[in-house]
Amino acid sequence: MPDWMSEFLNAIRDERARQDRKWGEQDHSPEIWLAILLEEVGESAKATLEGQRDELLKELVQVAAVACAFYENVQRNGTEFPDVARL
Repeated sequence: MPDWMSEFLNAIRDERARQDRKWGEQDHSPEIWLAILLEEVGESAKATLEGQRDELLKELVQVAAVACAFYENVQRNGTEFPDVARL
């Protein structure tokens, strides 16, 4: 495994632990998880457009950690998905 990948995976693990310490176990609907994830993606886009490399790397870790939390939530609880045909 390349060094950068080990660093990235360790950073994701550390960020997930930080999130759990800060907010506890989170159970949200898929729509809320998607909003949280997109907010992090937006912050990554902002850092990219502003040329803030270190901030971008931090935000990409947060994107991955939120995606992991979303995955954990679906695995833990199953999930009712919205009937998108009604939207």
